[in-house]
Parts: sequence; structure tokens; C-alpha cells
Amino acid sequence: MTRTFTTTPPVERLTTVVADVLGSDWTPPTRPNWPALFTNEGAARQLTIYPDRLNNRLVFITASTDEPDAFDRQRFGKYTPDLTGHDTVDGWLADGDLVTVADALAVVLERLVEQPLPERAADTDPLEREREHLAKQAKELAAHASHFAAGLVWSTPVADDAQHLSTLAQGLAHVATRVDELRGYKHRR
Repeated sequence: MTRTFTTTPPVERLTTVVADVLGSDWTPPTRPNWPALFTNEGAARQLTIYPDRLNNRLVFITASTDEPDAFDRQRFGKYTPDLTGHDTVDGWLADGDLVTVADALAVVLERLVEQPLPERAADTDPLEREREHLAKQAKELAAHASHFAAGLVWSTPVADDAQHLSTLAQGLAHVATRVDELRGYKHRR
């Protein structure tokens, strides 16, 4: 099997295919980093895409542009590609034939972006708010970890990314401790 390697970053390769699927109502990302963020001003929606390296799949999240981090108002989708000839989803994104999966991606994306977003719950308790905050931080940490890993693969500077990951992880640990305390679990200090 002959492989064709390209110098275009994987995120750019995928966003080109996704932009064709979504059409002109959606504005593609302005920077070639994970997570890729598309916006639709008319619908007040955004679509976030990133590779789930643990499960070798792509994750899609739609949210309102007014409340992009409201975890209870998001919809999720995923696409697991056929990795034949590639070791990881990153390898597939780097040199796989993404054009041939455009139809499958179109099915996933159209179902996801056409669904209405869930309504916000009227009143949430402190535990629910803290869990939502924890989920937001975990999502941000995962996105930055993906960016850090891409920097390692693509041989770009990673020291600043590592420092940012450390800061995010400390904040995540603090909120996780607060969630556990609200649930009644005691931590040794």
C-alpha cells in the first residue's frame, strides 16, 4: 500500500471536508488548532470538533453561541473512521482519504446540527453547577492536551502548552475536590 504524506496539518484537512459538508452558513475556524470551532451566526450555534485519541474517533459538539459552555445545552455526536492502514486517528487525519468519508460525516453532522438544543433547566443546585463547571474544565483540558500532543507530533514548541496544561489540571483538581465535598466525600489534605 502506497501512502501519500501531506504537509497540510490534519486539522486543516478535516476542516476543509467539514466546511464543504456544512455549507456557507457555517464559518470555518480561523486557526489550525484542535479543537476546530465552526460558527453559524444566523442559527446562533457553534460546532466543536476534536479527535478522541483514546477511542480513535472524532467528537462533534453543538452548542449555542450565547452559552457555549452550558454542558446541559449541548448535543454530542461521534464518528469512528476505518483506520485500515493507519495506527491512530491522528495518522488517519494526517494522510487518510478524508474526501471518501464526506458522505458519512454529512449524515452525522446534519443530524447533529439540525437537532434543537436542550432547554436549560430552570434552577440548578450547587452540586449541579459545580459538575457543569468541572465538565467544562475537563473539556478544555482535553482540547489543550490534544493541541499539546499535536505539537509533539508536528515538532512545534510545546513548553508554553505544557505550562498551560499544568494550570488547567490544578484548576480541575480544585473543582473536582469541591464536587466530591458537595457529594459528602472527605479528602485527606
